[in-house]
Amino acid sequence: MNGRATAELRQRGVGLVEVLLAVVLLSIGFLASARMQVQSMSYSQNAYALSQAKYLVLDMSERMRANREALRAGLYDGLQTAANTSEPGCVAAATTCSAAERVAADRHAWSSALHPTATGAIPLLPSTPSIPAIGQVARDAATGAYQVSVRWSERDGGGALEREVAVQVIPATLP
Repeated sequence: MNGRATAELRQRGVGLVEVLLAVVLLSIGFLASARMQVQSMSYSQNAYALSQAKYLVLDMSERMRANREALRAGLYDGLQTAANTSEPGCVAAATTCSAAERVAADRHAWSSALHPTATGAIPLLPSTPSIPAIGQVARDAATGAYQVSVRWSERDGGGALEREVAVQVIPATLP
């Protein structure tokens, strides 16, 4: 055999190094794809929480607008969600509620969406011991406007971040 024939024999087939290199490159590609999938799920979860927070804030602001008597009387001033609220008897009995009872019913509905209940309902927004999910109504004494806000915890990397959504309700514009 001459030198050229020997070189051709050595070039036949795929070498172990080429196979190993191909496996490594494919593995890196699959790991990158898996990481993108996990990040996508995390972003999707955060977007879901944001949409739920917007829903809860707008729901409470509409409840306040519907209960104008209580809004004008200042019954929503300083309202805050709590873990163990109770529904007023007028709601359970399906009778007419007073303005104050409707405020209590609004607080109960809002609290039920943000805090675990005895029935095992899952809160709409995530929370941690350091950043609990909470809804608040604060009145600005200077302008008379109300700020309806929801705060919750959002995971970012290894820790938790506080997020908040708020809307302003101005009673002066109510007829």
